[in-house]
Amino acid sequence: MRNQKPERLVIDTSVFINYTRHQKLYRLVNAILTYDLTVFLSFDLIEELERNVPVTSAIELPEAVYAGYIDTIKASCIIFQPVVQYKESPDPKDNFLFDLAFQTDSEIIVTKERALLNFQDSSIPIRDIKWFKETYPVPI
Repeated sequence: MRNQKPERLVIDTSVFINYTRHQKLYRLVNAILTYDLTVFLSFDLIEELERNVPVTSAIELPEAVYAGYIDTIKASCIIFQPVVQYKESPDPKDNFLFDLAFQTDSEIIVTKERALLNFQDSSIPIRDIKWFKETYPVPI
């Protein structure tokens, strides 16, 4: 990653949830499309989204809205199922993010998870949602 914006990313569930919680998923999708980003999802990440998006919504919405969020996320990303290999994440349930990032040659993992953001030994850069919004700004 030489002084250019990363184009291949893994975005953690926590980031997708942040956008959906505030009904701003369109802004994330806008950034993906505007900057021609390649964002990878795995079945584990999709399953985590399906479990958590309805639970963490700021307001209760019809089930069809949650399904629409998931469908929008899947439509704007590439689904890739990595082989389970990585075992060094500070939170073992997040190992799949590293498998996904490494096996897709992703340049960055974007998350809101504190344990991952403080992971000093990561061999792939980990950035927060603020970094994402500043790096890939989209009009409101």
